[in-house]
Amino acid sequence: MALALVFVALLALLSVNVAFAYDGTGQRPGITDQAHKMHDLYLLVLAIGSIVFVAVEGALIFILIRFRRRDDTLPAQTHGNNLLEVVWTSIPVIIVVILFVFSFITLVDVEDEGHEQDLTVDVTGFQWQWKFDLNSNDLGPNSDKSGENKTITILGTSSAEPTIVIPVNENVQFRLHASDVIHSFYVQDFLYKLDVIPGRENKFTVRATETGTFPGQCAEFCGDDHALMRFHLKVVTRAEFDAWAAEQLAGSQTAAKQP
Repeated sequence: MALALVFVALLALLSVNVAFAYDGTGQRPGITDQAHKMHDLYLLVLAIGSIVFVAVEGALIFILIRFRRRDDTLPAQTHGNNLLEVVWTSIPVIIVVILFVFSFITLVDVEDEGHEQDLTVDVTGFQWQWKFDLNSNDLGPNSDKSGENKTITILGTSSAEPTIVIPVNENVQFRLHASDVIHSFYVQDFLYKLDVIPGRENKFTVRATETGTFPGQCAEFCGDDHALMRFHLKVVTRAEFDAWAAEQLAGSQTAAKQP
């Protein structure tokens, strides 16, 4: 009996360590406001799952040790327990309801398009690369006043992965389009991906909270060279973004330079 309790206590300590150790969750915290909310949800699910795991495995180990066979005496026979059945039915229902509520709230927050957009990026997926278009009217001090409605186009090729540049701490909306088959736009540090479907526009908004360069890729198998559909997302300060945008507009290049 004492051995069983010690074992259960060790499992509990291990579970707490796994659930709450920041660097041990197996999931990055992300680089956007939306990703931080999803990471919080992930930690909640991990904590609840760890507690359930310890409770179930601890009960199994306790039962195996406490009620193991010792002789040929027939133990007392139990034919159902209404209270226990209510308890082990109610607890999973309560857990599912809690997870549903928090998941729904997080989903609504992450996919909220009600806030004002500071920048819009049109993304086109095609076999087997990406094209990013930024309208000059969305570029702040670099907005086109001539009415020509210029566009910065960043085009990936089989030999050159494109780099899309966005400003930090600003709302950036990605509008997704596909010209051939279904793709999926995925930046790992967004903790979010969205399908890119021919004939349909999908969109989402992020607000990056830190600068740096982050990898992106197509997350939906789309043909022979699916693995080539990689790109980079570079988050910079507003001043760096304005300088980069001005350079692109002045040079009217189809492939972006690094800021």
